[in-house]
Amino acid sequence: MIKINLLGVAPPPTKAAAGPPATRAFQVVTFIGALIVSFAIVGVIYKIWTNQIAELDKRFNQEKIRQTELEVVRSQNAKYQQRLSDLETRINTIQALQSSRVGPVELMSALGNVVNRINDVYLYTANTGAGDRLELKGQSGTVNSMANFLAYLKNSGAFDDIRLEQFYQDDQFNRLAYKFTLNCQFKSPSAAAGGAAPPGPNAATPVSAPRAQPAGPHGALPPAPGTQRRTM
Repeated sequence: MIKINLLGVAPPPTKAAAGPPATRAFQVVTFIGALIVSFAIVGVIYKIWTNQIAELDKRFNQEKIRQTELEVVRSQNAKYQQRLSDLETRINTIQALQSSRVGPVELMSALGNVVNRINDVYLYTANTGAGDRLELKGQSGTVNSMANFLAYLKNSGAFDDIRLEQFYQDDQFNRLAYKFTLNCQFKSPSAAAGGAAPPGPNAATPVSAPRAQPAGPHGALPPAPGTQRRTM
């Protein structure tokens, strides 16, 4: 049947048919799913952070081990530096002592080693002359002992350019002796180290002994050829 509205008023809208309301089980499932997703995200983030923390702890432990090793090396280095400083101090002390050694000490030591090899040679004076040459004055009991003394001086390696300036016979106090004056060049111990060793007591005399001549009016012999006569 067709209905006609004669009043001219629009009829109220009719309500559409609504679907069935959501069940409680669906809501619970949705909530649990959201929780599961949230926990999964939190778990992943936690795992990442845990790995990062573990890596940082590992690096930290390695750095601690390295720091311990460096401390050991630093301690050894400090000991080596102390030893090096002690050695440098000793070297400097030895060098200072060597540089401050008195020249006459070395000279007297070298000269004494030569004189002690001969029984009847005695030195009166040992002076430094012109050009740092050493002038020796003394006496010998025989001509051969004087020749041996000159040979020992030459072969000792500490004396060079030996020149016999004066050699004469002296019978003062009724005792025959031969007085002499010579000069030579004294070399440093480093230069003398390469010299030949002095001959032994039984070695042959390397230089010929000057022949004794009769004493003059004043008991002096004429100077040997090539030497200059100097007054004592």
